[in-house]
Amino acid sequence: MKIMIVEDDPVSLALLKKNLSKTEAQLVTARTGAEAWERFVQDQPRIVISDWMLPELSGIDLCRKIRDTETAVYTYIIIMTAKDRKEDVLTTFEAGADDYVAKPYDLRELNARLNTGKRIIQLEDNHQALQKKLIRSRTKLQTVFDALTEEIISVDQNINLDSINKAAMKIMRGTYSEVVGQPCCELIEESGDTFYRSNLQQLVQEAFETRRTNRVLDRFRNADDQEVIKERTLIPVMSEDGKVQTVTIVSRDITDAHQRNEEIRGLNQKLKKISSELIKKNATLESTLKNLERTQAQMLQSEKMASIGQLAAGVAHEINNPTGFVSSNIKTLGDYQEDLGRLIQVYQALKAALKAMPSEALPEAVLSLVDQAETTEEEIDIEFIQQDVNELITDCREGTERIKKIVEDLKHFAHPGEDRMTETDINKGLESTLNVVYNEIKYKATVTKDLGDLPMVYGFPQQLNQVFMNILVNAAQAIEKSGEITIETELVDQMVEVRISDTGRGISPEHLPRIFDPFFTTKDVGKGTGLGMNIAYNIIKKHNGDIQVKSTKGKGTTFIIQLPADADPGEAGSPDPAMTASA
Repeated sequence: MKIMIVEDDPVSLALLKKNLSKTEAQLVTARTGAEAWERFVQDQPRIVISDWMLPELSGIDLCRKIRDTETAVYTYIIIMTAKDRKEDVLTTFEAGADDYVAKPYDLRELNARLNTGKRIIQLEDNHQALQKKLIRSRTKLQTVFDALTEEIISVDQNINLDSINKAAMKIMRGTYSEVVGQPCCELIEESGDTFYRSNLQQLVQEAFETRRTNRVLDRFRNADDQEVIKERTLIPVMSEDGKVQTVTIVSRDITDAHQRNEEIRGLNQKLKKISSELIKKNATLESTLKNLERTQAQMLQSEKMASIGQLAAGVAHEINNPTGFVSSNIKTLGDYQEDLGRLIQVYQALKAALKAMPSEALPEAVLSLVDQAETTEEEIDIEFIQQDVNELITDCREGTERIKKIVEDLKHFAHPGEDRMTETDINKGLESTLNVVYNEIKYKATVTKDLGDLPMVYGFPQQLNQVFMNILVNAAQAIEKSGEITIETELVDQMVEVRISDTGRGISPEHLPRIFDPFFTTKDVGKGTGLGMNIAYNIIKKHNGDIQVKSTKGKGTTFIIQLPADADPGEAGSPDPAMTASA
């Protein structure tokens, strides 16, 4: 930093120069005020240390002359004087000096004041650099603003213009320098746009109060009576302390865009309406298609079940005939066996009596026959035959009764043509169904029954048996190797409750809500139609009942069926053939 020392006393000048040269590299000296001025103009020092009393031009006059001259940078002036009156100090500062040092001076004090000057000069330099940077940024920003097609103005709380871009100047009267600082509303050219004169004051006031950006739509007609639509955006510009300093208004002409948007909006509305209609039609068509598929599948299953019912009835009839005469013959055979048993007893008594007689009293032929009879009895084990024949006849009787029971249950389960509600014994229906599906279950699970004392239920027994069959077959299929199926019935709050549980693999939580959906199945393709549980659900709902399922993956599943006890037969409708479809 260049420092100029002005001192007419050579001793004092040499001393100052010696002391300051230790810390300052650039020193300029002058002996008179006139010389000091010439050196100042030539070298432009940043700090001037001058004595008050100088030849030709005093230090005070030099100070005034420097201050009256425009320079590119600021010069810090320190006056050295032996004058110490208050008036002298005031004169020093009034002349434009920044500081003074009383003579005789203290070197440390002088260095301290010199350092203060350096800091002030540095601050001044920083300030000027920032100001130049700000001016450049403002110029760039103004250039960008001027390049925008939107009208941009900034106003203070009194609606005085703070800044304006070239697009907004087109609606103003006057030049840029003439309009800045003037009331905005008074500068607008006459036109149909009344926004600045009518609405701006209130909107700006709201922006100052709320500190929120606001966007309004302004419609008006121009001088050619054409509609113009402008989007006005009011943006509060805040200082660091959060106070609003100015409000910037950005006006954008959206007439063409708005008209296109209106056209697009109209087309979108038409498209949305058409799309909505198509969606409704598609939904209706999809629902109809699903219902048709479901009905077709259920009708197919219904026809199959009806055929099975007719076949079962025919087979039962054909089985009943031979079973009847087999049963009758077994009864007759039993009667014959009783007669033969009595005869054998008489024969054995006769044989014992003959053997008790002396041998010489009997003919040789009779004795031979007696010995032959005893030998034959031993060979065929007559006692075992008599006992076993009776047991075989008993087994045959039980077998024929079992056949008759299965046939009766089969006829009861799948009898075609019953279309009226009757009093139904739920426990009996479960027993019949178990007999029918026994072959599906016996290799997979043991069945545990706990059947309570139940009132009669009005319903279609074949349909209810179909529900039990679907659940029992599914339970057996859910058990991979061996397990247990539990059937429980009881009366709960005037509802007949049936609980069928298995220890199978269970149902995944994500599948559980869909278990009664039509066509939903977790079985492999070709192994299930997905209708069994849906049909069961519809049958129970048709009987004004409820069916629920609880399952834990890996532990098993429980189906809970509730049917109203002693319900009025008229409460349910006629049977739906599709409801008799099998799983």
